[in-house]
Amino acid sequence: MNKFWVIVNDVYKKNIKSFGFLTMVLSPIVMLLIIGGIIYFISQSENDIPEIAVLTSDQEIQTLLATQENQFTINSEITTKEAAEKAMEQEELDGYLEVNSDNQLVSANYVDTSGSDTLDTTVLTGLLTSIQLNRKAAEYGLTQQEAMELMSPANLTTETVRFEDGGITSQDSTAETIKMWSSYVVGIAIFIFIMNYASIIGTEIASEKGTRIMEIILSSVSSTTHFFGKLVGILLVCLTQIIIYVVLALVAYPFIKNITFVQEFFEGIDMGALLSNLLGTTLIYFVLGIILYAGLAAFFGSLVTKIEDVSKAVTPLVFLALIGFYGGLFAFASPNQLIVKIGSQIPLFTPFIMPFRVASETVSITGIVISIIVMVLFTILCTLLSLVMYRSNVLVYSDAGMMKTMKTSFSILKNERKKPE
Repeated sequence: MNKFWVIVNDVYKKNIKSFGFLTMVLSPIVMLLIIGGIIYFISQSENDIPEIAVLTSDQEIQTLLATQENQFTINSEITTKEAAEKAMEQEELDGYLEVNSDNQLVSANYVDTSGSDTLDTTVLTGLLTSIQLNRKAAEYGLTQQEAMELMSPANLTTETVRFEDGGITSQDSTAETIKMWSSYVVGIAIFIFIMNYASIIGTEIASEKGTRIMEIILSSVSSTTHFFGKLVGILLVCLTQIIIYVVLALVAYPFIKNITFVQEFFEGIDMGALLSNLLGTTLIYFVLGIILYAGLAAFFGSLVTKIEDVSKAVTPLVFLALIGFYGGLFAFASPNQLIVKIGSQIPLFTPFIMPFRVASETVSITGIVISIIVMVLFTILCTLLSLVMYRSNVLVYSDAGMMKTMKTSFSILKNERKKPE
């Protein structure tokens, strides 16, 4: 067991101290910062309040529109269409609104440019409609309260139910949405792991084959111990990267939680429910998915004879993960499709698809348990196949190396004997 941990420690330290690990850790962080910056600047541009001119002789409309300072500001100095167009040409005005009132009916035309700050015209429509409604109500002898009652929309509520065991139970759509998005996060995380670590695992497994170093290693430790030591070492590197992200998230959360665009992004999302779902069944599929694809990467790494061929060998694994990832996206939109149900029980695609079926509650507890058992058995099978392939290749290369060494030694002895005394 001590030899096993020596190998684990060596593989772990070698990868942790490498420049490649630093880039793997920093790349998602840099990407998130770039995406966050883009979202921030977009939100800032959306929050810019446009400045407009209102061209009308109706003082009531002027007064009502002037109260909407949180939606737009009115330049009261511009009262003509020519002046408004000149100000727009000089980029001093975002647009102008022409309003006409005829027989208590209000009509308006808003003009802006493609480069101006966007104005929510639904707000203008609502304001002008309320003015027209009040005027028509007064014309028909209705009070303002009566007019509002006539125009008030019908109250419509929605409820999602689930039929189970012969009964009907209500289903929280918000909770389902949170579960679906947490499943989406897990699918992305597994795919990123495969893209980053498949080649690393394959390289570690394929390294030292057919070399004198392997002969020395196998003289003191078994090939099985050597194989699992390398595999566990890489998995610990992956765990370290995950822990780094968790720590960074905990440290950064108190600083970013009060930022306006962050609050708007997470508005309506229960972070406690999101985390509890991530730590539930979804976490099981995440862990099993990583172990499964780590075993597959080790299998493909055991097939090659040169480190240079590792990237080619793990390419099928990347394509399998890509199929599973897009299968998860399809399950996100249509979790009840037959192809989704079938794909969720295929071990290679289960960690991508099954979390969405769990989130949408379209699979029974029995189906979840069966998928987990099948994944575990398939992972064990792939790992054992990887080990068998690794041991056979290592022994072949080791025996070839020993034969080569023996031939060299015999050749040297033979040459020594032929030398004249």
